[in-house]
Amino acid sequence: MISKTDTKECPMCGERMRRKDMELVDLVPGTSEAKRRKVSEWVCPECDYFEEIEQEGRK
Repeated sequence: MISKTDTKECPMCGERMRRKDMELVDLVPGTSEAKRRKVSEWVCPECDYFEEIEQEGRK
C-alpha cells in the first residue's frame, strides 16, 4: 500500500512521482576506504525529472 508520503506531483509534467531510496558509495581517493550514504529522491517515471529529498537535520 502506498501512503501519501510515497508519491507527489511532478512539477514538469503533472504525473505522480515516486520516492526512490538508494545507497551511494563514495570512494576516498588514495585509500581503499569507501563511504556509504543513504539518499532519497523523487523520480518521475514519465519525464525522468528527479529531485533529492531534503533530510531533517541535514546541512
